Amino acid sequence: MKLGHIMIFINDMTKARWFYSELLGLQTLLEQENKLVFALDGCQLIAFKCEKTKEIGDYSNEARTVLVFEVVSVEQTYKELKEKGIQFLNDKPTHGRYAAFVDPFGNVHEIAESFG
Repeated sequence: MKLGHIMIFINDMTKARWFYSELLGLQTLLEQENKLVFALDGCQLIAFKCEKTKEIGDYSNEARTVLVFEVVSVEQTYKELKEKGIQFLNDKPTHGRYAAFVDPFGNVHEIAESFG
């Protein structure tokens, strides 16, 4: 079995394009009236427009699906993304291995170093 794509829900196409393309640096593959498709290593991230998105809440209790972006250095990437204005849920990377953040629509993501 192979992962084909991951879908998240958004309510503002402009804000989603800015966040995922400009801040996170993902390549935009397709843009339609109600969705954006971004390239990920080996699959695609689809941002699908809907009227209501999740409010930012308690990450540990409310996050149902978390996208984890593997990075070489969590501390360096944390610093770079924080400087770009990304809102992290912790004041510093947890255990030095991962850090959680949210997109403008309440979707929880993490940056993490490889466990291998």
